[in-house]
Amino acid sequence: MKHWVTEKLICPDCLPEETPLALTSRQQISDDVLDGELNCPNCGRSYPIRDGIAGLRPQKTFRTEICNNGYNTPLMLSAYLWSHFGDLLEDGRAADAYRLWSERFQTATGENAGSDALDVGCAVGRLSFELSKTHDRVIGVDTSTAFIAKAREITGRRQLDFHMIVEGHLTQEQHLDLNHGWRFENVEFIVADALALPFRQHGFASVAAINILEKVADPLTHLAEVNRVLRARNSRFLFSDPFSWDPAFSSPERWLGGSKNGTPYSRRGIDTMRRIFAGEFGIFDPPLEISDKGDVSWKIRKTENLWEHITSQFLLGSRKQDSG
Repeated sequence: MKHWVTEKLICPDCLPEETPLALTSRQQISDDVLDGELNCPNCGRSYPIRDGIAGLRPQKTFRTEICNNGYNTPLMLSAYLWSHFGDLLEDGRAADAYRLWSERFQTATGENAGSDALDVGCAVGRLSFELSKTHDRVIGVDTSTAFIAKAREITGRRQLDFHMIVEGHLTQEQHLDLNHGWRFENVEFIVADALALPFRQHGFASVAAINILEKVADPLTHLAEVNRVLRARNSRFLFSDPFSWDPAFSSPERWLGGSKNGTPYSRRGIDTMRRIFAGEFGIFDPPLEISDKGDVSWKIRKTENLWEHITSQFLLGSRKQDSG
């Protein structure tokens, strides 16, 4: 974990109180801490840094991760690496979703000067790398240790190498040299929870949350955390989601759409999100003005014959600088 990240970190177990963490480094190379702890002087919790990966999930939501379960499996790692980098591998079947999402942040020269970005649910890091072209520093967070480890490996080597699953245990070697204007030295990845982001309030000029809303246990808490860390002025939030609500991730009463009746939310999730951006339900304060919207086609390739084709609906919300 790079030293500059500690400037933004707080204890996620102490929220809503924001308690800075103290770094103990036992091994590091240059400014990259490979082994150590982040310690909270308030609650006493210690968050480990192992192999350069800081684990900052709060105790209340932490579940012991099994390396062969969920998003830590080789199948899911292969699937997401292809999804993020398939276009750069010049696979004609790949979508250009990450180019389209990142273009939402390409604005007039100088507007992002002095700004930092947060990529919530970053997976293996493609959008974080793209954001490094338009922001001073970028932090990507995800709950999957396997995803974060791979993103950090890409950061260090400036190369992508992985075994793309063809069928069963059959794989195909993939290699890619990465030179796309990405400023790797200004990007870092940590393990963290979207429901308790370990960052100081108002610390980011830009936040992106791509295809994560229906994957968290409490969507409103996730959005409230985005509001907390997003700057109150001169900031942007890029939201995108397919609204594939699933009771395996969140109970139906917490869904922000997809329900026939009995909730205060709109039937369709994108309509609820427009209302939330506008300030309803007390989530975004100050509200976000929608400056861009649309659909993005996204693909996940699990095996040669198993694909997911997804339409993700996005909103770009902006908060302007006060005049005068």
